[in-house]
Amino acid sequence: NQLKYADKRESPIAVIQGNLEVARSQLGDAAKEVKTEFDLIDDQVYRIGSIVSKLLQFARPNEYSGAANHITPSSVVRDCLVLTRHQIDASGITATTVITSEAKVVMARTELQQVVVNLILNAIHAMQQGGRLSLSVYDQDSSVVINVQDSGAGIPSDIVARIFDPFFTTKQAQGTGLGLSISQTLVTRAGGQITVKSEVGVGSIFEIRLAAL
Repeated sequence: NQLKYADKRESPIAVIQGNLEVARSQLGDAAKEVKTEFDLIDDQVYRIGSIVSKLLQFARPNEYSGAANHITPSSVVRDCLVLTRHQIDASGITATTVITSEAKVVMARTELQQVVVNLILNAIHAMQQGGRLSLSVYDQDSSVVINVQDSGAGIPSDIVARIFDPFFTTKQAQGTGLGLSISQTLVTRAGGQITVKSEVGVGSIFEIRLAAL
């Protein structure tokens, strides 16, 4: 039995995620039969982590202010790739990263994580037949720039102007239309910008720009 047991130094969420990965490994090909259930657990564990973090910020604001929100976007992007690795591999997508910045920005780590994970999942959705996902983090003009690029179907020009609108979605029953709107709110609240460039048949590039410390 290779399941991980709780350690005083590990959070319960980390233990759940760790045991889930062990279960996937032990099941091998048989894990495909419960892929939907495992994916649901992945999503809900991420949501639990976000909720717990926000509750801690509310209960202990002094510990989650100032320097506590001085984060390194490159580290967050690496974590987001780990969180979404299963979905990326299951979709036949090749992911690459180019990270040249180790600068810090002021933003809640869980909020930037939420934004980047949302962009990655949107990119996966845009590449139904597989494709290439490229993530880059670099410094430019006193800012840290995060790019999430896909080789998917692209977004028509008449839709690009609306994708950050609340409740606007092209996923029909699969989406609420709030993901990009919330992402924009979180980035803007941190003093940054999120923009998109897209070409039908070529793909899309979402850019997050945050002031570097």
